[in-house]
Amino acid sequence: MQFQIKNLKQLLYSIQENNIDEIHIYSNTFKLSINKSLNFLSNTKNIIKTIDSTYNPSVKKKNHKKKTKEKNTNIINSPETYFTIVSPMVGTFYCSPAPNEPPFVKIYDIVKKQQTVCIIEAMKLMNEIESEIYGEIVEILVKDGEIIDCGQALMKVKPLNM
Repeated sequence: MQFQIKNLKQLLYSIQENNIDEIHIYSNTFKLSINKSLNFLSNTKNIIKTIDSTYNPSVKKKNHKKKTKEKNTNIINSPETYFTIVSPMVGTFYCSPAPNEPPFVKIYDIVKKQQTVCIIEAMKLMNEIESEIYGEIVEILVKDGEIIDCGQALMKVKPLNM
């Protein structure tokens, strides 16, 4: 079974309706952790911490055993951690401030905390969506001018240390 955006929307709605602060979902190929109580989350913007779909618990266990044998090495092959910028509303996604201007961000751009990454037009209002973390844009999941739903994933950001 593959995890789809509609499942994520239902999950986010259920979490909000039932006042759940934290949830972790694991499978053989997928890991999802949501924590609403983190300090950097606001009411209008959501970030969902996801682990790349290549996550495999058996590989992690093998690497853990390898670490115990070689105590002098601190390098472990771990899956990449990403944060997903999620739409707080229904509207139209725009990657640039105006039609003939450059986009706010492109793939592999480094974004700062509170940097505008896109605009969502809802009811003739332009709503700036900001990054909640310092990191690198690794994937833009929607196209310019596309209609998006509340809770839909917009971009994947790989966190970087400042």
